[in-house]
Amino acid sequence: MTTNPIHLYRSLLREATYLPLPQCRTFIKSHITTSFRRYLPKYSQNNHEEPKSRSGNSLTFDRRTKLLHRGRKFLSSLRRANEGYTAHVEKVMRMTYGRIGPRRYALLEPWLSIPVSRDDAQVSDQPFGSKSDPNNGTGAGIGPEGKTPSRQQTNQGKKSDNKPESTTLPVLSPRREAYFSSQLAKYDISPNMRALLVSQAAEQSKFDRSNRPSNKVKPSFKPSPPTTIWGTPLPPSRVKNLKREWYRANVVGAALPPLPGEEYKTLHDLVSGKTPFPAIPQRRLRRPRAQRSEELQNAEEADRQAEVILEGPKPGIRFKDYTDGRPHKMTPRLLRHLLSRSVLKQTPFVKLNTTPTATTSEPHGKNRPQNNNLLAFHWDDALTRERYETSKLTSPITQRQSDLLFAS
Repeated sequence: MTTNPIHLYRSLLREATYLPLPQCRTFIKSHITTSFRRYLPKYSQNNHEEPKSRSGNSLTFDRRTKLLHRGRKFLSSLRRANEGYTAHVEKVMRMTYGRIGPRRYALLEPWLSIPVSRDDAQVSDQPFGSKSDPNNGTGAGIGPEGKTPSRQQTNQGKKSDNKPESTTLPVLSPRREAYFSSQLAKYDISPNMRALLVSQAAEQSKFDRSNRPSNKVKPSFKPSPPTTIWGTPLPPSRVKNLKREWYRANVVGAALPPLPGEEYKTLHDLVSGKTPFPAIPQRRLRRPRAQRSEELQNAEEADRQAEVILEGPKPGIRFKDYTDGRPHKMTPRLLRHLLSRSVLKQTPFVKLNTTPTATTSEPHGKNRPQNNNLLAFHWDDALTRERYETSKLTSPITQRQSDLLFAS
């Protein structure tokens, strides 16, 4: 561990001052200071004691090494972003506007509140079936009337149907059933969160490939497979673990919460061009080197010529040097496209659906009742609509091309 934390801290703050957007500069600076202050000791310590964080936990050598390594990686990412590598610029933008990182969890926290009435959530997420369905049990291994089939009934079914014997789960005691019910209730989601996941699953295919989550978001929990290899219902512990994995992967790990209204409007105006981009900060020019003597210049030129004779000429800039990206010049046009692709396209605008109609017509001709209190999510990148209006795409592209080629 040779990295000085003070030097690393100052380097991070210095790189944060050259980020292209003022929102990014403010957020990254706050993120850096918060990350370092989290591990400052609350009280002064003796030199012979092991350093501790503000929470009182000791910072071991391995822990400090990992923290400094993470800081060096973040410093490298900030330097790449300031050099114009688009992947790192998008990462900073997504952290700033809560698409990844700690701010996403802060924006997602109000949406994770458990609903007051869990009737809808229990009906949709009921892994064992409902009481009104005679074909499904009310619990794992429980029959339609709350009874477990006996071994004699199972053997009779085996003789009559010529099927292999299926093992049955024991009846759960009221205490165990209440325990599993409480465990499943911890991973229930509110109707607003379910509406957000449904809207995100419908729009996820339009996200940019580099920023798209690995798997498609699943708005509702369905145990897969629904039964064991013996054809019996899943044990309650297995259902609990499956629902916990679904909750962590699709709700906590992949949900994209909306931004506050004022911040979303400011970002939308910035991308659409209504608000001009602020000036991009420039680095200070380095102090010119001292004038070298003529003898030293002649010696360097002789060494350069000798290297060309012995090793041959060195190649210039090649394509393989930029396989992982190349630096770009930060311009307002480039920043608009990066914000639209990496942030605004993946940020929903939420408003309350207050339409007075009681039913909504679907494309398939079916009418379904509409709840006037549902939230409506609108995904707009602020550039696609403008591009369509500019090109005036009133007819399909193939029809326009055929008219141009075969017009009489």
